[in-house]
Amino acid sequence: MRFSFPVVSLLLAGFSLRLDLFPRAADSALCRKGGCRYDQIFAQIDASGNDLHSVAALLVEDPSNPAVWCTYGELLSASGETNKAADAFGHAVALGPGMAPVLMRAANFDFTHDRTEEGLRLAARILSQTASFDEILFSYLQTSGEPISKLLDNAVPATPRVARSWLAWLRAHGSDDDVVRTWSWMRRYDLPDEKSAVETASTLWQRKAYWSAQQLWADWLGARQGDYRDPQLLANTRFQEAPSGTPFDWSFRESPSVELRRQDGLEVRFLGQENIDYSLLEQFTTLHPGRYRFSADVEADNITTDEGPFFRIIDIEHPGLLSVETRPILGSVARTRVSIAFTVPAGTRAIEVQLLRRASLRFDNNIAGRIHIHSISLAPFAGSQETVG
Repeated sequence: MRFSFPVVSLLLAGFSLRLDLFPRAADSALCRKGGCRYDQIFAQIDASGNDLHSVAALLVEDPSNPAVWCTYGELLSASGETNKAADAFGHAVALGPGMAPVLMRAANFDFTHDRTEEGLRLAARILSQTASFDEILFSYLQTSGEPISKLLDNAVPATPRVARSWLAWLRAHGSDDDVVRTWSWMRRYDLPDEKSAVETASTLWQRKAYWSAQQLWADWLGARQGDYRDPQLLANTRFQEAPSGTPFDWSFRESPSVELRRQDGLEVRFLGQENIDYSLLEQFTTLHPGRYRFSADVEADNITTDEGPFFRIIDIEHPGLLSVETRPILGSVARTRVSIAFTVPAGTRAIEVQLLRRASLRFDNNIAGRIHIHSISLAPFAGSQETVG
């Protein structure tokens, strides 16, 4: 009896060696009944290509491999056996719940076979595990036909990484309403950061969703906004903060001919090197039709040439509807307040406030000198009956 085990082992080894020398087809009865090694079956499949019977033989050898179950499901789906394919993918998911590539293959099947509910559940699990499949999953979600209210929480987990990635996708591919709804949902869970706020407000502005953009930015500022939007229509009016990068803060134009420094307001120093003919400073805002007053607290030292800097308020869509200017600041001016009252007509939705200078036609036209802006204001004119949103 003691010699039987070595003999049997030798026979099995010889049998296995024979299969190596004279391989059987992966879908042969011998392989489907467990008579072939996994590597022998895989080598035959690799040589001849996948088919249902061959992959079934692999499952006999390795029934706990979720990737093989996915392949089996894909082959069943391709042959029209959808119900069996769903079972195969379900088995794969059960065997590999933490394997994102396995879940993704199952999600591909679900979303392409009207199994949206199953796909949404898998999407949430995959997104929680990895960022590798964000793009394709977000594409599935967007084309699923489900309302954004259902996707949020159910398919898009309320985590900072996933939420911000989804918001970035919507900025490129979604509607304004989807962007705003997602933002509101993120705010409920405290998921946004400064970067996502800046980018989202800027995107909505570029899409000409002006009111939504500014309201979103004001919402992000929270207690930091002070009197911004009520009644003050400009932000950072004393230049105390570095520009945020949104349309609703100051944008400075860099130039080798001008030095800008934030200190007790904003100091603009012209270096006498250029006949400047452009805007140096700008900020956007929205407003309703009505009467408004713009003012700036300024002083100046030795501004040269016959063309000095001035402020302009202009309709960004229809300049012909609204364009007003203050007088140019020339020479030396003790600290004073320059202001202008104006009427915003119906049809104006958004304006730009600029500090600019026009080119001089004189021979000595390179501007030098200094202007210091202590503060700037834009608010409804006292006594105006118009409301500002």
